[in-house]
Amino acid sequence: MMGSGVSWLTQSGSEIAGVFEDLNTLRIFVRTVEIGNFSEVARRMGATPAMVSKRIAGLEGKLGQRLLNRNTRRLVVTEVGQLLYDHAMRALLELDHAVEEMSSMQNQATGHLRITAPAMLGGEIIAPRLPTFLQQNPLLSLDIIFAAEKLDLYEARIDIAVRIADTIDPGLVAIKLAPYSRVFVAAPAYLKSHGVPGMPEDLMDHNCLITRGSTLRWPVKRDGGIDYIHVKGNFTSDSGPALRLVCLAGLGIMMAPRWMVAHDIKSGDLVEVLPGNSIDNRAVYAVLLQRSDASAKLRAAVEFLRGCFAHMH
Repeated sequence: MMGSGVSWLTQSGSEIAGVFEDLNTLRIFVRTVEIGNFSEVARRMGATPAMVSKRIAGLEGKLGQRLLNRNTRRLVVTEVGQLLYDHAMRALLELDHAVEEMSSMQNQATGHLRITAPAMLGGEIIAPRLPTFLQQNPLLSLDIIFAAEKLDLYEARIDIAVRIADTIDPGLVAIKLAPYSRVFVAAPAYLKSHGVPGMPEDLMDHNCLITRGSTLRWPVKRDGGIDYIHVKGNFTSDSGPALRLVCLAGLGIMMAPRWMVAHDIKSGDLVEVLPGNSIDNRAVYAVLLQRSDASAKLRAAVEFLRGCFAHMH
């Protein structure tokens, strides 16, 4: 059995310092703490689960301490493991920054790049362009997360977050990529059966298709400001495509991002209602912790995202 935290302190400084000589093993350990699964770490790093497990066991042997507790579902970092992770992650981050700064002198993107974006927006607009981006930047390692929740740039070590917002938190660098307007739409069959809303209050008498996570108060533009209308409906989903299909079937009114239904409006499959009251107070931003010209990889990523959203209106 591994010793206690006290026994670790009895080891000589040279023995502990030796742990930091193998940077590749430290990278494997850091990724294992972050991911919590040997097989997934192995897949991402081009290794085998057995090799990852052996490297972690070697670290634990050198320290005489257990770094990770194993259970049937995932790996859980110990107190000593967390201490090693905190220091190793900072040290490796500094080394990566050094590599990026040197590579920026050659104007070629390299290193590890981590991006997050809203799930629907990322899947529809960013994902189709990823193969070209990777082909154009062969020295870049890309980790992209399409998630419904907003990740903290510091805690999740995100290089760039694509966010839909009306304002950005102070202290962050925000680059506007595109406007993000929303529209109220319904199928012609629904409007024929239930009537066309003439004013925002009329939405209260209609079946509204609700996005999960949003409130039951839809924003509307009125008198130069934003007002809110209480709505209700028989269908709620966290999937924009699912809401769109239900709307196309003539089952209610949907508040949707304009980019998602622009083709449907043009074809006549959906009709924009209350056009004078639709909301356009948001935009799509690339949010960073540092200026985008700080490294070649950030410059490349920002230009890539600009291209993704160049045609959004």
